[in-house]
Amino acid sequence: MPICASCGQDNPDIAKFCLACAAPLAPQAPTTEERKLITVLFTDIVGSTAKAENMDPEDVRARLAPYYVRLRTELEHFGGTVEKFIGDAVVALFGAPVAHEDDPERAVRAAFAVCRAIDELNAEDEWLDLQVRVGVNTGEALVVVGARASEGEGVASGDVMNTAARLQSAAPVDGILVGELTYVATRDAIDYSEAEPIAAKGKSEPVRVWEAVGVKDEAHKPVADAVTFVGREREAKALTEVWSTAIAEQRPALVTIVGPPGIGKSRLLAEFARRAGQEGRVHWGRCLPYGEGITYWPVTEVVKSAAGILQSDDRETIAGKLDGFLETLATDDLDELRTIAAALSNLIGIPTTPRGTYATAEISQGELHWGIRRMLQLLASREPTALIVEDLHWAEPTLLELIAYIAAEETESPLAIVCSTRPELAETSPGFLGTEGRRRTIELGTLDREQGKALLADLLGDPSLAETRFASSLIANAGGNPLFLEETVRMLRDRGLVD
Repeated sequence: MPICASCGQDNPDIAKFCLACAAPLAPQAPTTEERKLITVLFTDIVGSTAKAENMDPEDVRARLAPYYVRLRTELEHFGGTVEKFIGDAVVALFGAPVAHEDDPERAVRAAFAVCRAIDELNAEDEWLDLQVRVGVNTGEALVVVGARASEGEGVASGDVMNTAARLQSAAPVDGILVGELTYVATRDAIDYSEAEPIAAKGKSEPVRVWEAVGVKDEAHKPVADAVTFVGREREAKALTEVWSTAIAEQRPALVTIVGPPGIGKSRLLAEFARRAGQEGRVHWGRCLPYGEGITYWPVTEVVKSAAGILQSDDRETIAGKLDGFLETLATDDLDELRTIAAALSNLIGIPTTPRGTYATAEISQGELHWGIRRMLQLLASREPTALIVEDLHWAEPTLLELIAYIAAEETESPLAIVCSTRPELAETSPGFLGTEGRRRTIELGTLDREQGKALLADLLGDPSLAETRFASSLIANAGGNPLFLEETVRMLRDRGLVD
């Protein structure tokens, strides 16, 4: 006679659900586990035990309640899963149960968001007086497939969890310490200062750690000559031809570069930007995988680039620069200028147009798109303009509609929009990619062996090393993926195995 695991009720053999509480009586599937690379974020309130000792239990709960809610919101916003609350400590996982290619970066960005959230909570209510330490660590863990963290089931176990807790304990107040794998995976996106290795309990050797200082500027322009341009001359020529045609015919063009991660899309874009910059102006934008207000993020970056707006500018400075930029647009149509001003102000987040004439929140999507397109047309009429939009696979449908809308216009404007994306865009938005007229698609394949050898010779700085058996193994393991080859050499150099 089956007994309900939920309430203890005896049930007849034919029952599939408990007669008392309706819980399923079918035997649960056996637990399955898998090894995964995950990133663990561990945060804890500083001095909470001493404070709680002198507080009423209801006051302790009132102090922690907004902390729990806010931290869960911030962590989940970056794709993390809150695995458990341990007293006033919070453990979140990035990479389990859902994995992303940038989980370490997401975790560190979430750590910064947690610190900002604590500051905001304290500003809203000084009585809270919260301070935290945060540790972030990346490593292999044993993950329970199908575990429900929301119901208290443990998701992951392993040394990576324990080490994250040790990093948290050693972190400065309101600071963030990360382990070596997290540092290596995120150093191109996060600014760090190396800290003293910590003597972590249970570790035979001191653990190397870095303190996260800040997020690097989002605006980025790959340096064309940072790595030798190898094996993409045919594609670069195709891009140059599209650019030349856009200038000659005074018509917009759209090109999308398609390829898997690390295949060289950004390097090809950098080479195109170098060549296009000899005849016109190039502006960069990038789609983001998460965050607030990201729908038009790459367009916002383009506007800031064109207007000379910096990340550090305050609202008054931004309004002044935007006003100055609007004055350079070659139109005397005041209605046109007002719509453009409202559209650009809305993008940048200014509540009114630069001169305070109109509230930007009242603009419709149609007016917003028209204002952006007209601004770009006027910008291109001044000099040929190329817009580079990276990571289009993360773009929302609204942005794809805007890009297609801009490219379809017949108005005279030497404007080229060059985008990069992973192959999945062909599945999620099959109508966006084109091969006819002014819309082109360029697919990037892997490097062949000789191209891989040329790239490796440049990375090592010694052509003779690229001829060794060891080099042949590196090239074979990379499988024609330039980024894999670059990261392998970088890892070897970090470990002192190559000069």
